[in-house]
Amino acid sequence: MFWKFDLNATSHIDRLLEKEDVTLRELMDEDDVLQECKAQNRRLVDFLCRQPCMEELVQLISREPPLDVDEKVRFKYPNTACELLTSDVPQISDRLGGDEALWDVLYGFLDQEPPLNPLLASFFSKTIGSLIARKAEQVVSFLRKKAEFVDLVLKHLETSAMMDLLLRLVSCVEPVPLRQEVLQWLNEAKLVQRLVELIRPHQEEDRQSNASQTLCDIIRLSRDQSNQLLPEVADLDPLLASLES
Repeated sequence: MFWKFDLNATSHIDRLLEKEDVTLRELMDEDDVLQECKAQNRRLVDFLCRQPCMEELVQLISREPPLDVDEKVRFKYPNTACELLTSDVPQISDRLGGDEALWDVLYGFLDQEPPLNPLLASFFSKTIGSLIARKAEQVVSFLRKKAEFVDLVLKHLETSAMMDLLLRLVSCVEPVPLRQEVLQWLNEAKLVQRLVELIRPHQEEDRQSNASQTLCDIIRLSRDQSNQLLPEVADLDPLLASLES
């Protein structure tokens, strides 16, 4: 018996994209949208990379969803948006990493009073972390222009995703010379000293705990990296030097 295959079969995503008025959320309602994106469905990726779609994706992970939505689906779109933005598709990374207007929307997530929504904070941290891995120079350049960046991250340190973000900056930036620049920048911002201050008894328990864990992880990561570098480079970790002084 021979099975019949329709070699011209199109996915439901492709059929939706044939509609002139298809919306981003219609596509995000499809169970296979992430799979199709990672498979680099050209029509889907082109649609997602349109400016209005990129803006909506970034807004979904950086703005609190309406409270009048069923809790089961309230974070469905933000979660899917995060997965699409971090899907390791070069075109999407290029669009996000190369557009400072999108960065400003994303960065705006930090500019609010604590506590951060922990789920949105995890989406924010994951997206920044993904870009650090792929567009480190652009990320570092953008963040260094924001004089209040370290202040805001420490302000929200009771949210563990902010601790993860700091550690990504300390350990995941490549190449090594760029990472050295990041370490020097964070050291000049008195990161170590300010983390120590957050361990004081008057601080909130979660902030104390995360500050303490961040310091421990900085020591561990810095020593691990030092063991992998040439001696003349390994001795240049200013954060580790501040901790050991």
